[in-house]
This record gives sequence, C-alpha cells and structure tokens, in this order.
Amino acid sequence: MDLLINIIPLVVILVLLFMRKHMLFAGLIGGILAMIIGGIGIGQATGIFIDSVGTMLGITVPILYAATAAMVAKAGSIKALVELAKRSLKGKIAILAGIMVLIQAFATYMAGLGAGNTMVTAPLVALAIGAVPEVVAGMAIATAIAFTTSPASTETALAAENAGRDIVSHANAMLPFTIVFFILAAGLAVYGVHKRGSFVKSTEADEEKEIEKTSILIKRAIPSIALLVLVVLGNPMNDLIGITLFTPVTAVIITAILTFIFTQFDINETSKALIDGSKFILITLFSVGIFLAFINLIAELGTFEQIAGLTANAPNAIILPVAMLTGFLIAIPSGAFTAGVLVLILPTLSVLGLPSEAMGFVAMATGLGTQISPVQINVAALSDGFNLEIMDVIKKNLPYVITAFVLLTILGVIFV
Repeated sequence: MDLLINIIPLVVILVLLFMRKHMLFAGLIGGILAMIIGGIGIGQATGIFIDSVGTMLGITVPILYAATAAMVAKAGSIKALVELAKRSLKGKIAILAGIMVLIQAFATYMAGLGAGNTMVTAPLVALAIGAVPEVVAGMAIATAIAFTTSPASTETALAAENAGRDIVSHANAMLPFTIVFFILAAGLAVYGVHKRGSFVKSTEADEEKEIEKTSILIKRAIPSIALLVLVVLGNPMNDLIGITLFTPVTAVIITAILTFIFTQFDINETSKALIDGSKFILITLFSVGIFLAFINLIAELGTFEQIAGLTANAPNAIILPVAMLTGFLIAIPSGAFTAGVLVLILPTLSVLGLPSEAMGFVAMATGLGTQISPVQINVAALSDGFNLEIMDVIKKNLPYVITAFVLLTILGVIFV
C-alpha cells in the first residue's frame, strides 16, 4: 500500500511529460505531491533543492569541454575538420557517422564517463550530418554501454564488488557484449544516414569551402583535432609518458592557444568565444538541476527503494530480467547518476548469489534507461551538441533504446 501511495508523484510527473508539459512544471507538481505525502517541510525541501542544483552545476568537466567545443566551432575549426573528413571519405557521410559513434564509444570506455566526450563529438556529428535520429540514438546507446562496462567506471566497480569479483576480470567478461553493442550502435548510425541522408543542407558558404585548399583546412582544423585527441587519448598518453599532463584543464588551455594560432580569432575573440560557449550547457544543467530536485523529493519517500525491493519477490527463473527491467525503469526519472540506481538493485542480486555477468547486464540495462531520462547529463550533452531540446533527444532515443534493452535482456537470459 505504501508503494502505491509513494509512487503517485512519480506517475503524475510521467503523465505530464507524456502530455508534453514542460519538465519543470511536471516536476513541480510531482514535488508538491511528494511534500504532502511525505510531510516534507519547506526547510528540508529547500536543502534538497539547493543540493540538487549545485550537484548538476558542479559537473565541471562536461562544462569545460562544452565551452571549448563551442569555441573551436565558432572559430571555424570544426567546419574545417568536417570538410576534411568528407573529402577523405569522398562524401560518404554514413561511414563518417559510424566512425564518430565508435570514437565516442571507445573514448567513453577508456574514460569511464560519457558526457564530457559527447560535448566534443556531438558538435562534429551535428555539423557534418545533423540530428539524424539513428545517429543521436547510436551515440546514446554506445555511451551507455561504454560507461557501464568500463574498467574505469563507478558502475563497473559496483557490479564487480557486489559479485565479489576483481574489476578487471568482470570488465573482461563483459567486453564481448560491449563490443557487440558498439558495433550495433555504429551500424544504427550508418543505417540512419543511409536511409535519411544528411540533415545538413549545403549553403553557398559550403560551396565556397569546397574550393578552399586542403592545406588551409588542415591548418584551421588543428584546434578541433587537438581537442578530440586530448579528450579521447588524454589518459592513455598520461600512462605512456608516466606523468599526468593531459587533463581537462590543460586540454582547454592547449586548445585555446591553438585556436589563437591557427584560426582567424585573436586572443580576445578566443577568450570571449570560450566564455560564450558555456552558456547553453549551463542553462541546460540549471534546468536539469531543478527537475532533479523534484525527483529527489520523491526519493525521500523511499519510492525507488521500494520499487527495487520488488526484485527480491520475483521467481528465481526470471530474477535477472526483472532486475534489468527495474533498473531500466528507475533510471528514467532518476537517472542523473547511474551508480545511485545500481546501489538500490545490485545488493539484492548479491544476496541471491548471481554471477558478476548478471550484475553487468543490470548495469547495462540501467545505463540504457538513463538515455531517456530528463536528468541524465549525457542527454543534456546530446541536447547541447545537436542543439535540440532535452525532450526531443529523449523522443529520438526512445524507440531505439527500448529495442536495445529488449535485445540486451534476451542476451542476458541466454548467456547468464
């Protein structure tokens, strides 16, 4: 009975979102209901609100990368890189889409975090191809699978810990499934572009760009190439040289210097572009932080713990699919931090003695659920990179993420 009452605010929010109401209005109504049901006072609610907004605005690395990517885009560096890619692939942009999804996937796998990489790769894809639904969804799926199976991520550490297994061994066991979904995500992007074509229309300026010398384009593309390399290969290069030299901060500084040297921007224009580039992501994270505050008010009722607890009541034969579905569903309204959702679910599987692969499949399912969550930072990053509203990103992702979840569940049942 308690669950039926406590779930009311969550159901109201989802209904309002499906009715195309703004997520802040939906969150407000749900938050007020949660305060009434749980007897949450204004003082406690205020603390939750401030902490939630502060948490989202405190995600500094994606903010830094978003501002830097916007800076090099404004300087014309990304356009130059895209033009070079098109020339090298002889206009085969479908292949370019697949390559960019794989770059996003492996960069996220190496870093254990996705949104920072998305801030860099999404603007490149948006400029070359546009917001083709399959491309957006392919990037989301690849990112979710990567950060939930990466040996460098919190999610993988939780899965391994609850199974009593070494992190590296667990990550190696999940690697074949990771690769399968990387290939499927890239294939989805290629198929989408092949089917729909590019959403970017050629302009007179683009035609002028085509007659520019390749040497000029290479020079202008250097800042965006450097940013991409520093984001994707920063940690491996640090391991190679034995010192921590390439960090988000040095990536920003190096890219800004290269922008000044190799583009038409002077130092003042470069600095202004960097500052201006942070506006969209800061606005997005502020709105997401407010919505997260309302979700956290619902969390105070114990709603998500109660939903997760239902897993323990499932028959042993279907315990894994139920756990995967639970993680997937909980992540939709509360997917700001995937690890937080896993903390609710994995201990139950641990008590039942399920292998680490089962934990891994639950983590992957939860990661997929976050990609249709209004409070997920990677969704915000896709929103920023493709210049879409967050709910539009979710709509594009929805059918493909659900399909990926169904496929993942089938694999889980077969191989675990």
